[in-house]
Amino acid sequence: MAEKRTTMMLVTANVGSIFEDPEHTLKQWLQEFLTTIDQLSPGFLAIHCQEVGGKNYEESMQHVNEFVKALLASKELLCYDRARVFLDEDFTAVDKFTALGNLYFVHESIPEVKIWDFTALQFVPLLKKEVLSGNIESVPIKEKAKFPQHFFPEFKWSRKGFIRTRWDIFGSVFDLINIHLFHDASNIEAMSESPSVYSGNRQRAFVHALERFEKDQYETVPYFIFGDFNFRLDTYHLVQNLTKNLVTVEARNKKNNKVTKVSFQETDTNAEAVLTVEAKSFDHCRMKQVFHDNNGTWLLPYDKELQPFLDRVFEYEINFPPSYPFSEEIDDGISYMKTRCPGWCDRILISHSAKDSIIQDSFQPVYESIGREICMGDHKPIYLYFAMKCDDDKDLVLNSKPLYSSAVEHHRKVSRVISINGNEIEAAKIDDINIHDYATFEKEQKLHPVLRHSFKRKENGEVTIGDLAMDLIRAEHVLAHWKKHRRNRHHSSSSEDDLPSENDTGNITEEESVEEVEIDMQSDKVQPETSEPGTTHQNPNQQSDKVQLETSSKVTKPVTTGQNHNQQSDKVQLETSEPVTTNPNNNHEKSTEMKSTASEGQALRDSQFSGFNGSALDSQSVIIHVEQSSLSTDEKVLLENIVVTQPEHEGAARKPSAHRTLSSLSRHAECPCSCVVL
Repeated sequence: MAEKRTTMMLVTANVGSIFEDPEHTLKQWLQEFLTTIDQLSPGFLAIHCQEVGGKNYEESMQHVNEFVKALLASKELLCYDRARVFLDEDFTAVDKFTALGNLYFVHESIPEVKIWDFTALQFVPLLKKEVLSGNIESVPIKEKAKFPQHFFPEFKWSRKGFIRTRWDIFGSVFDLINIHLFHDASNIEAMSESPSVYSGNRQRAFVHALERFEKDQYETVPYFIFGDFNFRLDTYHLVQNLTKNLVTVEARNKKNNKVTKVSFQETDTNAEAVLTVEAKSFDHCRMKQVFHDNNGTWLLPYDKELQPFLDRVFEYEINFPPSYPFSEEIDDGISYMKTRCPGWCDRILISHSAKDSIIQDSFQPVYESIGREICMGDHKPIYLYFAMKCDDDKDLVLNSKPLYSSAVEHHRKVSRVISINGNEIEAAKIDDINIHDYATFEKEQKLHPVLRHSFKRKENGEVTIGDLAMDLIRAEHVLAHWKKHRRNRHHSSSSEDDLPSENDTGNITEEESVEEVEIDMQSDKVQPETSEPGTTHQNPNQQSDKVQLETSSKVTKPVTTGQNHNQQSDKVQLETSEPVTTNPNNNHEKSTEMKSTASEGQALRDSQFSGFNGSALDSQSVIIHVEQSSLSTDEKVLLENIVVTQPEHEGAARKPSAHRTLSSLSRHAECPCSCVVL
């Protein structure tokens, strides 16, 4: 008689860097990941992501949208008829924000799966596919917490925390926990003692988490805890081993006498350094040979951070190279960046009771990395593939065809609908949706106004042609403001390199000042409007990004751009076409008249908003005529809110900042229009 079991695949992936290069790295990541899923075909798939959205959360929301939609619509996951996606993206709630993402997919061969409701204290059936994004504090089928800041005293702010879900699959009850612990802030500090101060911080946080799971008000069950633990090698002893018989040369800060650079070189004074260490640089002359070849197995004795917890958790044998920090060059999947000492940061740990539920003999678990030779960003995803025992009264057999045909048919019908933050849409229309529609944020006034109004709200009605036109205007306007970040071979896009610590020396190279500060140093001025509608004062030395709404009862002349070669004007003029008339037989009827002559249609297609590259708007203006009667009260409010011509901005300059905790579109602290202030 066949052993009763079902296959499971647990994946941990720090995805922060893939959102920095959505055209290449993100697409390559998805392709390699889905290929692996297709090969293994697990019955239950759990993906725990960290740093969802990368450094610039508000800017990357559009890329997170495409990332999740690509997974939901992929052919490799078509047979997974139920899903739950949790995205903690509310960066306006600084005291709660973790940037964690938990994604779960259930194969149609599994007839019944339940998820725990932490409020009602009971299991509820898992039906259909559902995405929960934005602020998810009130979602009852998960538990989320952020680690107390005093666990990481070197930093003024962090996003580290965990999200826990509880599952019942064929009578096997277990917890799945996504966790993100803090990183090493300085390589020099990390190699000054063993264990390092950062290792101590992680140990306190991990103890805090485990004690919470083992002693809280809920029943203790087996658990799988997987995420970015940021476990690092014992750098103190490793460097001693790597630099035997070498000469040490130190560079110190003249002001505080702190060590800023340590070089280890041969006794020959003309020889190049074998190893150079700075706060955010770790450069060995043979990085690949030392850390990657032979899976870096000789480094395992220096991987010590898990040892104090082996009485509580178990980990399968590691047979893959250190998972971080890999090169972000799209054609290089095996080199490490020279930013950190490589380490096995990304891990999958299980409680001893959970290990007892895993079949060990007839089905050998696989603990491996994804994309061994493919660029997957700075972190390689790690997965554990195994078979879990089922209760004796369950009769699902591994790799069998669905045995519950009625249940499968029911799930297939339900899977044709996707719930987006409580609002159901047809799965076939997934390309037309935004997973952030109907999402809420604790402090919505801190979102950029254009982005805030790009999300659909529950009170909105059907989408009109006017809605689509305004969506296009908003998207173009937002993209015109967003800066692109230069990236080089040894620059990490990981957000951990953006957070200032008390150990920073304050030394910033010229390149770093451009990369990290330039955005916030830009001036953001808008000239006030004149008393006459449709006219503005232009300054040849400044750019004007403006969406102008005019509501006069007669047609006005088109405004053209390009009259002065020393200025750039990004302007979309919305005008009413004719005096407004009403139909007494139908007072509620709306009509929208779009001017559609061939020349103006070409102007609409050819016009471009000014972008990062400085290209100006086409000389032909973009004109969209909308009758007043076609706009509802809500639509008028929406259009008024996206007009970015606040004269109060005049003279306001963005504050220079060492890091961006909320938005790259921050403005002056005195700005009255609810812009983000750092």
